[in-house]
Amino acid sequence: MFESIVLRNSEDAGNVTLGALAEALLFYQNTRIVIGHGTLVSLAKTGNIGKVIALVKEGRLQAVHCEEMLATITNSHGVSKAYDFGAITMAGHGEEQGKNRVERIEISLRQNGLDARSAKNQAQAFVDAVPLKSLNSDDYVKGGISKAARADAHDVATLKGLLRAGLAAVPGGYDPGNSLHVDYVQSDLGYFLFTNIDFNEVNRRRANLTPALEPLTPADLLNLVQESRADMHLAAFYGGDFVTTTANSALVRWRQAHLFERSSINRQAREQFSELVLADYPSVRDVIDSGERTFSEFLKLLDKAQKFKIWLAKTNPDQKLVTQYIEALKSDTWADKAPVKVLRYLFSLGTGSLDPTGGIASGAGDALLLDKLLKGWRPNHFVDDRLKRFLR
Repeated sequence: MFESIVLRNSEDAGNVTLGALAEALLFYQNTRIVIGHGTLVSLAKTGNIGKVIALVKEGRLQAVHCEEMLATITNSHGVSKAYDFGAITMAGHGEEQGKNRVERIEISLRQNGLDARSAKNQAQAFVDAVPLKSLNSDDYVKGGISKAARADAHDVATLKGLLRAGLAAVPGGYDPGNSLHVDYVQSDLGYFLFTNIDFNEVNRRRANLTPALEPLTPADLLNLVQESRADMHLAAFYGGDFVTTTANSALVRWRQAHLFERSSINRQAREQFSELVLADYPSVRDVIDSGERTFSEFLKLLDKAQKFKIWLAKTNPDQKLVTQYIEALKSDTWADKAPVKVLRYLFSLGTGSLDPTGGIASGAGDALLLDKLLKGWRPNHFVDDRLKRFLR
């Protein structure tokens, strides 16, 4: 369990927050973040871009930058609207246009609170540390994400299923059941969507939410089709658990019933673990995103979490995490029962960075080191002595 995870969006907040990143780093052996324009801007506003760059340079985090923002373009023709899938890259602000990725990022950083010198330095550091991938080239799917989304729209049965899943998942939405009518017609002016979705009723409910939400449009639902295409291909490309918005997940689950199954199981295990073992304590995500704890404080906690992460990776995915935690407290030492070969490999993941040319010693040497490290250790040693103190 908890081998690797890919973060593209937070389930609730949309853009990946520093708290969501911290939770992933604590529980998973390998964490990757897909940084889009929204997450980049969010990191700039909160002053956290430097922290992400540092994590990448230290080898704690893997990252990739996708500049394009997927969008459903709307063109009005009288009382009708034509739609098409596409992607937008923010080139600059007003008359100031960036000629390359460094300049485009620098402009975005300055527009979101960084001074000119810091924006220039961090933009260059970001480009040096984080590689670029394109959503609308062949990087993730031949022809790009938008082309693949158009293929979804041409299949009426697929489009109907996806729109139904999206409408049921968005705040204020509903499940129209089999009564949903959908047709998508191509013309020289673009693509026209015909549907019996009651947008007036959906938007009445969205306006009454706290806080009130922007009106939902056909373009918004269609863009969920495109975004779920992106999530599906990114999840397949990188493997591991994949985290995105709740609405996007609903559409991807409709496409691939089991794609997010392991991610859901691990998320439920973490939530149950927090409810039972960390009752009355806030989550790691909450204390960081609220500012009660700094990310620097979290990194000190993460440095002490090595044995706990080894234990997490060893847990049996067929058994409840809480049950295994309780059993570990009863045993003389869980390390005595672990396969030595597996432990050596997992241990080397954490210690190899100390000596990247050689990792840890092999044979009898690493067995003695592991025995010394883990003898008598139990997961509650980290939870009670370190994690609860951090969350308190």
